[in-house]
Amino acid sequence: MGQGEICACGSCLTLNRIEAANDEKIVGDTDESCISKAHWNHEMGMAEVIVLEGTNWKNIGVIRNGNKLFCSIYEVLFLVEKGHLRLLDDSGTSTSLEDIYMKISDENNRWYWEEFQAYRKLKSLGYIVGQHGIPWSTIGVKSKCEFVSSKGCPKIDEAVDFETNDTSSSNGLFNEMRSNEARPVFDVYAPNKNFKKSSPGDPCFVLCFTRSRPPSKLDLEALERQCGSIPLKFCHVDYGSASFFSFDKVELPTLP
Repeated sequence: MGQGEICACGSCLTLNRIEAANDEKIVGDTDESCISKAHWNHEMGMAEVIVLEGTNWKNIGVIRNGNKLFCSIYEVLFLVEKGHLRLLDDSGTSTSLEDIYMKISDENNRWYWEEFQAYRKLKSLGYIVGQHGIPWSTIGVKSKCEFVSSKGCPKIDEAVDFETNDTSSSNGLFNEMRSNEARPVFDVYAPNKNFKKSSPGDPCFVLCFTRSRPPSKLDLEALERQCGSIPLKFCHVDYGSASFFSFDKVELPTLP
């Protein structure tokens, strides 16, 4: 079994990632006073940050329920690997990195693990990465519809009501997107030290994921309609390696 391949229980992948973390010194001996802490919100499917430290949060996490900061499983794992975050369980005990790997790499969550490979790669290159279709902040949102951009906004009756169903809307929307064969997952922004969650602007591209085969022409056209003029890029993860690609329209000449 190759490194990064998932067995039935996910333990092989977890062992490989723990060894890689130790070899690469991903988890450092960070001063405890500089480490943020978060508690997993099972209903929302995200972690609520309860102790905020450091400068990582300018372009990580979404603001909900007033001024509460929540982060996705990708952001949790990325920050825990870096030694910037402690994820606490219901008893207030710090969750081990191994337990988080098990959570994201079991058979039911395999998609999360593949998507995390792309998230980590993009973050390591300096990109700002958000979950597609999930606003960075609901503060100052005048419309119930704030999708990837004003150019790709769905009809109002298809939008998530962030005012009345805030605690579960993000998780429900994301799970619905994950059920599609080819689907947009991340909104990716160029590195920007002046990035603001209240006015992020349009992403430089939307990253979509494919499974066992490339998207069909109908899938591509549907994604293009959904995302408007935002460029699309695609990602395929195989044995822990993330490959990125895009499609160009080519007009073939008509043969006699």
